[in-house]
This record gives sequence, C-alpha cells and structure tokens, in this order.
Amino acid sequence: MAKTGGILKVHRYPGGALVVKENFAKDKKPTGVTAMLKLKGYDSADRDWVMAAYDPRGKILAYGKMGSCIACHVMGRKQDLVFAPPPTQLLPVSTWKAFFRKQEISPVYAHLLKTHAANVMQ
Repeated sequence: MAKTGGILKVHRYPGGALVVKENFAKDKKPTGVTAMLKLKGYDSADRDWVMAAYDPRGKILAYGKMGSCIACHVMGRKQDLVFAPPPTQLLPVSTWKAFFRKQEISPVYAHLLKTHAANVMQ
C-alpha cells in the first residue's frame, strides 16, 4: 500500500449514513459541530453528501453543498470524501433528528441501528 500510495480496501458509506464530528480549539473549548448526511440523489459530483455546520449552542451556521468543506474533503475522494472508513459507532435516532430535522431517517440507517444495536452510542 505505501509503495503505490493507494488504498487496499475502499469503504463507501451507504445512502442515509450520518457522520458527526465535534470540533475543538487548541485549549479544548468546543467550537462547534459538523455533520454529513449521505442523501441519494443530492449531489452525485460530491458523492451525495449534505454538509452542515453548527456553533457550540446548536445554531446552524451553514447547510447544504458547502464549497469550503468539499475543498478539504476532496483530498479523501477515494475514501468517499471522508477521512475514515464507515464507523462502528452509530448515533441514536434522536441525534439524527437533531441535526437533520427536515429529513426522514433513512431505512438503511434504521436497519443499521436495528442490526447493530450494540454499536449505538448512549
């Protein structure tokens, strides 16, 4: 792998996947939260990710196709625009609804919650 600079096994997130990341300053103070929802048919050029950014109080700062996010994530194009393979930690439905109020929970994500209940974060 090091020799080719390639990826041995590419993991793609399924439609309906939700990735949430907490952001912190150097002094460990929270600076906000960013989230990505994979919504089939949203934006195929950017792998159908809907981006969202929130301040520490939960106020929406940006939502949708955010060029500043994509500009960085394009470095992870081979990994589905995400810097890590699909996680083994799943967020509960309440977290999904908090970030994406207008979207119904994906049947794929609902299935993951049901089949991997031990991986749902509390």
